[in-house]
Amino acid sequence: MFKQRLFTLAILFIFILTTAGTAGLTPAAAAPVVVNPGFEDDNDVTTSPAGWTTTGTPGANFTEWGGHSGSWRLSHWSPDPYVVETSQTLTGLARGWYTARAWVKSSGGQNAAYIALKNCSDKKGINAVAHLPVAPPDRWVQIVVSVYVKHGQCTISLYSDANAGNGANFDDIEFVPGQASLSILGADISSLKKSEDLGGIYRTADGKQRDAIKILRHEGMNWARLRVWVDSADDYHELDELLVMARRIRTSQMQLLVDLHFSDRWADPGQQNKPAAWVGLSVDELEQAVYDHTYEVCHSLVKQNTPPAMIQIGNELNSGMLWPDGHTWNPPNWDNLARFLKAGYQAVKDCSPGTRVMLHLADGGDNGLYRWWFDNITARGVPFDVIGVSYYSFWHGSLADLQFNLNDITARYDKDVVVVETAYPFTLEDHDGWENIIDLESELTAGYPPTPEGQRAMLRDVMAIVRAVPNGRGLGVFYWDATWTGVPGNGWDPADPSSGNAWENQALFDFDGRALPALQEFKNP
Repeated sequence: MFKQRLFTLAILFIFILTTAGTAGLTPAAAAPVVVNPGFEDDNDVTTSPAGWTTTGTPGANFTEWGGHSGSWRLSHWSPDPYVVETSQTLTGLARGWYTARAWVKSSGGQNAAYIALKNCSDKKGINAVAHLPVAPPDRWVQIVVSVYVKHGQCTISLYSDANAGNGANFDDIEFVPGQASLSILGADISSLKKSEDLGGIYRTADGKQRDAIKILRHEGMNWARLRVWVDSADDYHELDELLVMARRIRTSQMQLLVDLHFSDRWADPGQQNKPAAWVGLSVDELEQAVYDHTYEVCHSLVKQNTPPAMIQIGNELNSGMLWPDGHTWNPPNWDNLARFLKAGYQAVKDCSPGTRVMLHLADGGDNGLYRWWFDNITARGVPFDVIGVSYYSFWHGSLADLQFNLNDITARYDKDVVVVETAYPFTLEDHDGWENIIDLESELTAGYPPTPEGQRAMLRDVMAIVRAVPNGRGLGVFYWDATWTGVPGNGWDPADPSSGNAWENQALFDFDGRALPALQEFKNP
């Protein structure tokens, strides 16, 4: 049992977390049905599929065997460079939001490959676009794109501007009332305070020095994430720093996600060590310590009028927390882990009932892991509000794997999901003399080069996968650790100032501190 709190909280300000729905501003009438949406009507190879108009390179647009749900699909391909568009105009549309959904495959390498909605509003031409992610050749992914229709019609455009041998496939096209969008557009900025204290500088894309948080906000971010350790060797990532940063985040009109590690340093699937002050505590005492620490952090934020919109109880909990008492492997202590998670959840709700509670795992493309872990947790009655996912393409599977997992767990557990960590290199070069985690061509994901545009494309496509989660249950994406540039002294090991940063080539600011193009994706929720 927890000690009772006998005072009343005066919550002066509560951030309201909104979810991204597919309802949007729904038109009064249903959308017209797309003609031949699965390219089945012709039942044969054709360069002129029924209901669709083709323009561009002759022969580069054709139907063929191998559909997503049926027998046939539309393909764009040529042995020579080509540009081709397959389009269909829908009329009789009531004013309001509409969303096109499509299953796609792409080889990558095109100059451009996307689904667009055109001539739907006052602006002629392309009004909204969804690029085709690169996935394994045998895997389909679903993408969505939304637009506000004003004048009764809208054109669905399937487009490729490709080099010789590049290919794209399209199938099962839908056009439905409603809007698909992300409500959480954020970044982990846990490294920022230490970076600034050690002389770190941040600049806009055109080179003007600015406050990093204000740069992120200007680029469209509306959330920030901060990790909290219990007693860090360098005194960073603790409660005092959190309170300072929370005030800055609120001033920039952003919402706060608090990432509680329940450790004195990094907690992840390979290390979930207790804080030194908690070593030797019994399971009952650890349960109380989780409650007290969580409540103290939450209440301190509420007291200074910066209540957290969301709190993680633990970080990347694949292997549990507070080893060995809360371990999930060798041997598993699921009952203890459930007690610790329940204690953290209760502390958050006692402190700030409107704050949502997240449980967070790594390996975002591993559906078996998520089912195993959440089946064990839910069987023990652990309450939570949101599922957090880490997804790094060089470790966690393809974008198709990520989509399958997100779609499954949101339906299976009836919870919203956030990709709470993702990143990709803008270069393989090193800036601080410390070997980077990703520094070899063999560690990259096919179709996404280690360039500023390659980094942007990966972030864009991760966001597209989250946006496409059915029923608006994909809330959004956080980029990890966006501000961790190569500043001397701001390295991996909090106990060793000489340690370097193995992440600076994956930050959202380049080696000169300039904002990178990937930041522009946060302007497109």
